[in-house]
Amino acid sequence: MRNLSFLQTVLILLAVCLTGLGAQASEPVYQPTDTIVILGAVPQEIPVLVDALEEAETGNLWGVPYWKGKLHGKPVVIAITGIGKTYTGMTTTLFLREFQPRLALMTGTGARVNPELKTGDVVVATHTYEHDYGSLTAEGMVYRPMNGPDDGNEVENEFTPTPELLAKAEQAMKRYPAQTIEADGKTYQNHVRLGVVASSDLFGVTAQRLDTLRNRFKADIMEMESGPFGHVCESFGVPYLIVRSGSNQAQEAPNDDYLRLGPIAAKEAAKFSLHLLQYL
Repeated sequence: MRNLSFLQTVLILLAVCLTGLGAQASEPVYQPTDTIVILGAVPQEIPVLVDALEEAETGNLWGVPYWKGKLHGKPVVIAITGIGKTYTGMTTTLFLREFQPRLALMTGTGARVNPELKTGDVVVATHTYEHDYGSLTAEGMVYRPMNGPDDGNEVENEFTPTPELLAKAEQAMKRYPAQTIEADGKTYQNHVRLGVVASSDLFGVTAQRLDTLRNRFKADIMEMESGPFGHVCESFGVPYLIVRSGSNQAQEAPNDDYLRLGPIAAKEAAKFSLHLLQYL
C-alpha cells in the first residue's frame, strides 16, 4: 500500500506538471493592445506626425525618447530608431515589447534605385530584403538564408506585410491626392505606389551593387532600416507596414544630394503615413 501510494503521488504530480506546461504553452506569446507604434530613422522623418498628435505626451524608454498621443483618434507612440540595422533592430524590439502594439509602421526616406521614381514619390513596401547578408566575392554577393536563435533555424531573406494590410494601404492610395513637389528646379505631382525596398548598412553603393538591387531584388528604393524592421516584426508576429519616399538617386557618394532632397522626401512619407492611419 505504501509503494502504491507513492506511485500514485508521483503520477498525480506528473499530471499536474504536464497540465501546467500545456497551459503555459497555449498562452499567446503576443497580446496586442490598441496602440500603433510609428518609427522613423532620423529626426526629420517624424515632425509631421508629432505635430499632428492629440493629447500629446513625451516619454523616454531606456534612453530612447518618444511621443505618445492620438492620430485620427487612434493611440500611437512615435519614436526614432537611429540609423542602420543594429539601432533599428534594437529600437523596434524595445518598443514592441513595451507597448505591445497591434500594428507597427515605419516611415521615412530612401535612395531611388528605380529610375522611374522622382524625389517625393512614395512607396509602400510589398517586400523588403537585406542586401548585405551573405558573402561578398570578387564576382559579387552570394546570398543565403539567415539563421535565427531557435537552434539556428533558417529564415528566408524576404519580409512581406500581410495581404490585408497591403489592401488597406491600396485603399489609402486611391483616396490620397497627389502632392506638389519642388525639387531640382522642377515642379511636379508625386505618385504613391506599391514597391520593393532593400536595406543594408551601406549608405552609398557601387554601380555593381545597383545592378544587383535592380536585377535580383527588383528594388525601387534602398535604405538602412526597413529590412531589419520587417524581420523583427515578423519574428514576433506583429503586423507592420513600411512607407518610404524617394530622396536622392542611389549612388556611391550621396551626402550632398541626400542633405538637399532628404527633407522633401521625409515630409512626403510622413504626410502619406498620417493619411494611411485613417485606414488602419
